Amino acid sequence: KKEEPVPLAERRFHQANEPQPRGGAAQQAEAALWVSEVSLSPETPVRGDDLSASVRLSDPDAVGAALEYEWYLNGQRQDDSWEEKLSGEKTKKGDWIYCRARALMAGEAGEWTKSELVKVLNTPPELRLGPVGEIAVPGEFQYQPDAGDADNDELTFELLAPKDKGIVLDSRSGRLTWALSAESVKGLGEKAEIRLAVSDGEARAEGTITLSFTGATKQAELP
Repeated sequence: KKEEPVPLAERRFHQANEPQPRGGAAQQAEAALWVSEVSLSPETPVRGDDLSASVRLSDPDAVGAALEYEWYLNGQRQDDSWEEKLSGEKTKKGDWIYCRARALMAGEAGEWTKSELVKVLNTPPELRLGPVGEIAVPGEFQYQPDAGDADNDELTFELLAPKDKGIVLDSRSGRLTWALSAESVKGLGEKAEIRLAVSDGEARAEGTITLSFTGATKQAELP
């Protein structure tokens, strides 16, 4: 029996409703719609900061979508970092970082979506000033400030004030020496404030030592 031709409209209806082969380019394009943006936090990290990736889905109400992450440090994929966080222990000043993520839906993986690059910024140095005890006048006041830098940058010390009383500061070690005499402390009243700074070349920290004059001795105090 000769088959009757299928009308064109009916053929188009059946073709539109036929199941599509899994894993094809069309399905990959559809799956990729699940990831629209990847953002990193903090946007201005410093050494030691953990980074987190936030993923925005094109359909926020999607059910059953899983997420896959890859972290890149200076262009190198971090094989041991596949979750939404990157440990700050892996990074240092000057590193460039990005994360890419993709959605997994019904057993199919979408295209990767990449975050913006973020740079690990400089960490300012720390200046820690402790008590120095009593100082006899006349005599020599010596003081060693404690400073540190999380990036292990080379530090430089600077005397900010007073600069006209004979105080000597070693710019590399920070060692401070002051030959105290009636003449050197003349005009300072009951207190003398010594202001110091330490710099890593990009940022600096400042601090003050306050010497309170009491009789023949000088008691060093911190504010």
